Amino acid sequence: MNLLDTAIEAARAAGQEIIRRWPQERDVRSKGFRDIVTDADLAAQEALIAIIRARFPQHGILSEEGLAPTNNADTVWVLDPLDGTTNYARRLPSFSVSVAVARRDALIVGVVYDPLRDYIFCAERGAGATWNGQRLHVSQVDDLGQAVAGVDFAREPAIRSSQMATMVVCSERIRTFRSFGSAALGLCFVAAGWLDAYFHLSLAPWDVAAGALMVTEAGGAITSTDGKPWSYTQPRCLATNGKLHSEFLELMRG
Repeated sequence: MNLLDTAIEAARAAGQEIIRRWPQERDVRSKGFRDIVTDADLAAQEALIAIIRARFPQHGILSEEGLAPTNNADTVWVLDPLDGTTNYARRLPSFSVSVAVARRDALIVGVVYDPLRDYIFCAERGAGATWNGQRLHVSQVDDLGQAVAGVDFAREPAIRSSQMATMVVCSERIRTFRSFGSAALGLCFVAAGWLDAYFHLSLAPWDVAAGALMVTEAGGAITSTDGKPWSYTQPRCLATNGKLHSEFLELMRG
């Protein structure tokens, strides 16, 4: 079985663990300031890892819930078992499973699964991106005044304040903002053309790896918020349809 097929299988298995627990009472624990974990996060991670290790035992795994690569593997799976844990804990129906594969730090496979809607977004380096089998393309919006931008919020107060200041600048020029509580979904929505841009100032690798590949494979652009080249280990990112990228960068700098 190839990498993409394994990523899809693993994401769906993790999604089933989340859905099975969706009607039940939540077991919620704090990991730190504005940071929680639930029983669904942990069960979804177990489902992901079981499938990946069965297929590719030599690969490294980097996951939000306490797993880091223990070898020098060229290929690393970057996992967020439940992206949008706060939404899940509050029964807000917006969260996802994010699975990416990086080889020598280059993203080569990405899968994001929304288990409530049964939406599966897939990307493979050089082969494009799809949503439930349909080819994805970023939007063609080239008027900043018509742009709909996605944003999610940093936990740290200082970074959140900076982000809010950027939003004030942007709000004077764009049509509106949307926030979904899952960076992986926000990036996929850019890839699908449902959003024209998405930015975040404090992302972990597992938040963004799969969705970022989705954006570039759908024809979009992604950089750091200062315009420098971006990698999935950098916390600040701006993803757009490409047509609006330079204008959004100007707003970021402002």
